[in-house]
Amino acid sequence: VMNSFLEESWSSVGLNFNPWDYSRAEKQGILLAIFKGLNVLTVLELSPSDMLEFCLDMESLYNDVPYHSFNHAVDVVVKLLYMLHDLQAASYLATYDIAALLISALCHDCGH
Repeated sequence: VMNSFLEESWSSVGLNFNPWDYSRAEKQGILLAIFKGLNVLTVLELSPSDMLEFCLDMESLYNDVPYHSFNHAVDVVVKLLYMLHDLQAASYLATYDIAALLISALCHDCGH
């Protein structure tokens, strides 16, 4: 999923992205593609397997609730990707800032 997502030039995401349309594995692949595509793995010196383990750990910290769930977290990451990539906000930020924003987006409602 990660490689196919990267090759599609983010075409399946944006304002119309719906995380409920994707399987658990697909969501994890999308997250990995975003983190890899925006150089988070390089900046944080993580392997894809380390990043996947982190994403899985974060998923386990989300409660099974209607809105503030892991699906919501994935949706926020994708919307942030839209702002960083499509709206070119990344051009105004350092790579560490982008990494911090993406990690924060993924974790922002853990345990909520």
